[in-house]
Amino acid sequence: MAYSIDLSGKVAIITGAARGIGAATAELLTKAGAQVVIDDLAPEETVQPLLDRLAQLGPRPWYLTEDISKEESARRMVDRTLEKFGRVDILVNNAGVVAGWEKSLEVHVMGVYYCSEAVREHMAARGSGRIVNLTSTCVHSGGTGIPQYVASKGGTYALTRYLARTYAPLGILVNGVMPAVVMSDMIMTRYKSEQEMLEHYIPMMPIRRIGYPEDIAGVILFLCSELSSFLVGEIIVADGGRMHVGI
Repeated sequence: MAYSIDLSGKVAIITGAARGIGAATAELLTKAGAQVVIDDLAPEETVQPLLDRLAQLGPRPWYLTEDISKEESARRMVDRTLEKFGRVDILVNNAGVVAGWEKSLEVHVMGVYYCSEAVREHMAARGSGRIVNLTSTCVHSGGTGIPQYVASKGGTYALTRYLARTYAPLGILVNGVMPAVVMSDMIMTRYKSEQEMLEHYIPMMPIRRIGYPEDIAGVILFLCSELSSFLVGEIIVADGGRMHVGI
């Protein structure tokens, strides 16, 4: 029998999952059998097509609009999930913004901490849990041209290591993913067209293509599965090889 990742019976909260990497992750975890809870600030009617599509692939996702940059809202997101489903097995801290300094730090650092702390007691009581944080290779390269984005994603990176060290004795495995050169609204703000963007990046990419949200979702699925049970505090660079063997 072929091996497959089975998350049946697991409940996963994914923040900022109305589109992009978050939406792709919601789809992949749903396909794996997980009950997904999507939290985002987008109006529910704009997310409805995504919810309807995922409902055809597995358990119908539940949609929440809690602002994870506020401690009380992050805790309410978790409490509401526990009330409805009785458990939280996976937390993917994916929510991200391109904004000013204060909001960038509120979402990328404080929000990650608030959400993680909100699930900690429940996961610790059960002796198991997975948390995956999304940071960025700009932490190492200094790229993007947006200082507050780079600095706050550096905070996500450091916080991931802190949480991993602190939560591991409780049975909670915390890891991270560092994407780069992934098709997104942010990457397109710097180019007039997709073709211009591709012509810029592809020569730098050892695999001769850019990444897409589904590429990052696959790494997240791995970190949510039993296959990664010996990984703690690992932050996986997912950039098509550009950082290590590219130009």
